Order: sequence, then structure tokens, then C-alpha cells
Amino acid sequence: MLKGNTGEQLQELLRTEMWWDHFAALSESLGFSLSIYSPSGMTFFPSSSAVSPCPGFWSPTSDFVSKCETHCRPLILNTLSTGKPDIFTCYAKIVHFALPIEYLGEQAVIMGSGSFSSYKDFRTYMDIMQGAGLDTISLNAPLSFSSREQASKACDILSKSIYDIFTNRQEAVKLRKKIESLKKTIGMWGADGEKLPESLYRAMISNLSSLLELENIAVLVPDRRHGGYTSLYALSKSNGTPEVVSIAERDSVVQELSKGKEYVLSAEPVQDPNADFLNGMGALYFFPVMVGKKLEAVVRIDDRGITEGDRQIITAFCRQTALLIENRRLHQDLYEKFYQFATISALTRSITPIQDYETLLRTILDLSADLLKAEQGSLMLIDHETDGLLLEAKKGIVDGVTEKLRINRGEGIAGRVAEMGEPLLVENLEQDPRIRQSNREHYKTRSFVSVPLKIDDRIIGVLNLSDKTTGEVFNKKDLFLIQSFATHAAIVMERNVILNKTEELKKLTITDSLTGLLNRRYLFERLKDELARSARHGRNFSLLMLDIDGFKCCNDTLGHPIGDKTLKIIADVLMDAVRSIDIVARCGGDEFMVILPETGEVLAVEIAERVREKVEKKVALSEARLCTITASVGIVSYPKHGESVEKLLENVDKALYRAKDKGKNRIEVFS
Repeated sequence: MLKGNTGEQLQELLRTEMWWDHFAALSESLGFSLSIYSPSGMTFFPSSSAVSPCPGFWSPTSDFVSKCETHCRPLILNTLSTGKPDIFTCYAKIVHFALPIEYLGEQAVIMGSGSFSSYKDFRTYMDIMQGAGLDTISLNAPLSFSSREQASKACDILSKSIYDIFTNRQEAVKLRKKIESLKKTIGMWGADGEKLPESLYRAMISNLSSLLELENIAVLVPDRRHGGYTSLYALSKSNGTPEVVSIAERDSVVQELSKGKEYVLSAEPVQDPNADFLNGMGALYFFPVMVGKKLEAVVRIDDRGITEGDRQIITAFCRQTALLIENRRLHQDLYEKFYQFATISALTRSITPIQDYETLLRTILDLSADLLKAEQGSLMLIDHETDGLLLEAKKGIVDGVTEKLRINRGEGIAGRVAEMGEPLLVENLEQDPRIRQSNREHYKTRSFVSVPLKIDDRIIGVLNLSDKTTGEVFNKKDLFLIQSFATHAAIVMERNVILNKTEELKKLTITDSLTGLLNRRYLFERLKDELARSARHGRNFSLLMLDIDGFKCCNDTLGHPIGDKTLKIIADVLMDAVRSIDIVARCGGDEFMVILPETGEVLAVEIAERVREKVEKKVALSEARLCTITASVGIVSYPKHGESVEKLLENVDKALYRAKDKGKNRIEVFS
């Protein structure tokens, strides 16, 4: 470490690894051992990169130390008073140089110790050493010599190198202090990301003015009324409140900053007769506040003593301001999109459960109108037979239309949207070059929006909305919202159609097309399920099998149409006679079956008798004198009459056969 009263700033520098590496490299390249002395004459440990024959270095306990103190130290310290380097030969005939240095107001001396200037000096040195009883130098290589000229040249090289180091270091220290202050300021200033841009600009120029001690600074923002950029806020320490100044949009300063230049130094001051404080200012600096790729604002500063470090700080402030503004806008945009997404999601959830197709269409139109605050609207769908648009739902004054309106593709506004598959946003239909038609009487405004309902690239319809309740025109935000909802609505509509068709197909696969009862295949599936459930829970269930007495006579005598009518009547009678939990099916021809869950033999007989009586009473044909319709019923119960589907079906068939054999129009329980 440095000893004595060497300053803290210099000590901090001389402790660094960077300094030691550089110091060692200089010593090695110059051929001089280097050491540093404080103003009090205390020494800093010398570099070991080059070995000097100086006894004061390698024999610090000898009498030579006192001789160094009396001979060399005064010459070294004298350079501090003169401020100039000195070249000298010490009492031991060794060539030295002393170089005074200053760093951040703190002084020290670098001494370089070389070798002998001549062989004669070397011999004198050897005699001195022998006379003092000290070991002499052991020569293992050719002896090198140092002339005063070499010392002077080494001193000059060292002086330039040290100057560069100190200059850069001092600038770095000053810049670091400014940056630390900048970080602290930006950290406090940028904590509130919700500030309006105007507040951020005011804070920016206030902090810059204080941090860099600027005399004149202003921020200029776009002037939409007059074009160009006009000062929003300005500070002038020496001239009070500054006047408003402007820069034209075509000005070269604006053009250069817009292209991405970090700053522009203008040789000519801004010309404005009202800006008295600019008089005599000279050139100006202009810095951009770039939000994205757009020049959002211009920071204008006079050229008083602005360093490269100052420019870096100003640029940092401008970028920080731009970042805060961009973040705020992104936050607002994200919040707005999230709100829109939540709104669309809520609307989609509200229409998804609707099963009735007409109700779904009316709801979609009503919700669309509410979303855009539209008084009138219509929903038109593609008619697959004609490939035209058919009005399916309407709202507002157009409710006066009593018949379904039909429009061909490409015809009118809605037809054009259906044909092109692209939305149409119109602010004024009378002035829009795409339309140019007079407004109709029952429309209050000339603005409307028309969007296609699409599934992928397939157009299924068109949604039209007009007349905002506020009287305003529809805008791009409205178009985005309605397109988003229309996309989801089209999917829900398609899903509704598919589900309805699926239900119809499913119904066809499990029901008898004539009577609407379950068919034989599905009955057996239900019978298996009921058997498994009853076995799992230890419950009873019963099975009825009916055969229609006199049905063959009906078909043969009265014809198949009357026979079909009779079967439908019997199906209705069966559904009316059994309970809601019972399962009725047609097994084919004139045979029917009824599954009676949770039902034992006694209750099954009661239900079967009720069925038989209702068939006898209600199925009375006009041609009754020719054919009498009754029902014979066989009954089995689980598990008494069988524990498998096959056994139950076999036994119920036997019970029915017995009822038919005993005279028909009667009930028989398997036994």
C-alpha cells in the first residue's frame, strides 16, 4: 500500500489489478524499475518486472538506504514543486528519472531506476560496493547500460501513458458518479409506470436539469393542429420562464432524429421571435424520444459544456422515458384486449347452451347489437338451395319486415359481403366510394358495419348492424369486437346445427320410424343395462310382452294403412298406460315389450292389466264389426323367472304364447 499522506482517490486507483498489470508492463517494456513516492517522501513498493542494480532496492538494511534518503529523495520531491520531470544519476552512478503525477487533485512521483550510463560508471559502482563490504553483481549475461537520453525517452513515454490512464479514469469516475445518480433518479422516477406521458416529460427535464446543471432544456411534442413539434415543458435557470418554441416537421433535425440518430447538433439556433431566451445561445442539441419507431418527442438542450458522458445520460433518460410510455401503452392495450376477450368469452358462454336454433339466432343478434350499442341489425344466413341470403333474425325498425327477405350473393351490401367474405365498415355510406347511395329513411345515421359469419373459409351468413345509440360512427375498434364475436357465434351456430342433426340421427337409430317407440335393438341394450343394475343392487324388475289380437285381420281386411294407424294408436295407449320410468318398445310386427324397473310380479300384473284394458277400450276401429283389437300379455320377473337376458326373453315369450293359447285378451305370468 501507499504510505504517508497520498490521497484516497490515488490510493484506490493504485490498488487496482488494472494498474498493477499496466505498471508491470511499462516497467518491462521501458527497462526501468518503477516506484511511486507520496508527497511526504514515503515509497510505494516498486515493480519487480525489471531489476535495477540500485542498492536501495535489493539491500534496504544497508547504509545505502540513508544515502538514498539524502541524495535521491530531495531530487524526487523537487519535481513536485517544479511540476516537471527530472533526469539524474545517483551517488551509485545509476541513471534515474522522476515524473510528477496528479490525479483528481492528488499528487505523487513516479521514479524510474535504470542501469549505468557507461562501463566507467559500472567500475565506480563496483569499487563502492567492495569498499562497503557488500556483494558485487554477478554477471551471467552481457551488461546493459542506460543513458540519460534513454531515461528521458522512457520518462516521456511513461508520462503520456499515465496521462491517458488518469484522464480516462477521471472521466470514468465522474461519469460513474453521474450514472449512480442517474440510476437512483430513474429508479425513483420510473417507479410509477402509470404516469401520463406529460408527467414523465416534466419529470425528465426536471431531473436532467438538476443532474447535469443545465441552463436551458425543453421537451417538444407533436403539434397536431399546426404540424411539427412544439415545446410542452421547458426550464431556463437564467431567463425565467421560457417561451414556447417549435420545430417544423420538415426540419432536418426532425428528419434526422426520425431516422434513428442518437442526437443532432444544430449549428443554427431555432428561430422564433417570441423565444427571447434563445438569443445568443448558439448551437443546440436535440435528442429523440423514440416510442417504437415513431418520434414521440424531442428534447432540446443548449450546447453549454455538454460532455460525451452528459450525452449518454441524456440519451438514457430519453430511452427510459420512451420505455415508460411504451410500457404504459402496452399495459393499456393489454388491459383493453383482456377486457374485450373477457367480454367475448362471456357472450360466447351465454349462447353456447342454447339448443333452439331460432332462439340462438335472435340471441346472437341481440348480443351483437348490445356489444356495439346498435339500435338496428339483421342476421342473414346462406340458403343452401338458392345459395342466396335469407333473413333469419332482425332488430329495430326493420322489424316491420313481415316476410323473410332474400338477397342474392353479390347483391346489395350484405350480398357483397357474402360474396367477398370480407367485412365492411362504413362511416358515411353516401360518401364512401365503395357504396355511394342515399341513406334510407328508417336509418338514423349513415354509418354501419357488416361482417361475414365464417367457418374457416366457408361463409354461412352475414351480420349487419347500424345506428349507434350515441349517434357516433362505427370505428375499427367496433369492427374488431364484432368480428371476434361473429367468429365465435358462427362456431356455436355450426355446433348447434350439428348437435341437432346428431340428435335426430341418434333418435332414428334407436326408435321405430312408425310408432316413435324404441326399436328392438335398443330395447335389448336397455334390457341388459337394467339386468346389470338390478343384479348389482339386488333389486327386482319385470318384463311385459304384448301381442295385438286381431291385427292380422285388420291388415288383411282393412289394408296396411289402417294397420299402421292401429299400431300408432296402440303405441300411444301403451305410453299413456305405463309409468314415466317404464321403457316401451316395438319388437316388430304387432309385438311390443315394456321394461318395468324396480317392479315385482304383483305390481307387474297390475300394470299389465291396465295396459290390456286400455287397448281393449281405446283401440276401437270404425270397422269393429269386422276386426276386434285386443292385447295378450306375457309377464316375467327378475330374478324369479330368469337371471339372464336370454332366459327372461325365452320365458316371457312362453308366457305370451300361453295367453294367446288360452283365448287371447288376457294376461299370463310365466310359471
